[in-house]
Amino acid sequence: MLLIHRLFIKTALVYLLLGAAAGGWMLLEQARVVPVSPKNLFSIHIHLVGIGFFLMMVCGVALWMFPRKSGEDRVTAAREPFAWATYILLTGGLAIRCMAMLFPEIFSNRVLAVSVFIQVGGILSFVLSIWPRIYMPGAKLPIERKDRFI
Repeated sequence: MLLIHRLFIKTALVYLLLGAAAGGWMLLEQARVVPVSPKNLFSIHIHLVGIGFFLMMVCGVALWMFPRKSGEDRVTAAREPFAWATYILLTGGLAIRCMAMLFPEIFSNRVLAVSVFIQVGGILSFVLSIWPRIYMPGAKLPIERKDRFI
């Protein structure tokens, strides 16, 4: 497993811990053990677990496991700019989003909107990175139909 794959998976685990901490805080708040949580904590929890853990884990494992281009070794595939762009954009966008939601008095709604575009850019980058790897090298493609997008 190369650096890009390890970064995706380890970052996903960090986001899982943060998401579990946010969820735990909300449960402790219901039990009246801790002070009132920020109003956006539920949304932050969902993004940390959904985007931070699940999506980052899927991206890391997919980039590691999906077949590479014919004749391409793992090291070359791990240097793919779209894979690195995916990691940087998803991680940065999620961090900005969580900070903007956690501290709305410091960050404006524009910062939150920018974080959405950063995350969508990361998802687009992942799609562009993984799309050519869907078919096995040397496999015959299904018969093309003009009425379908393949």
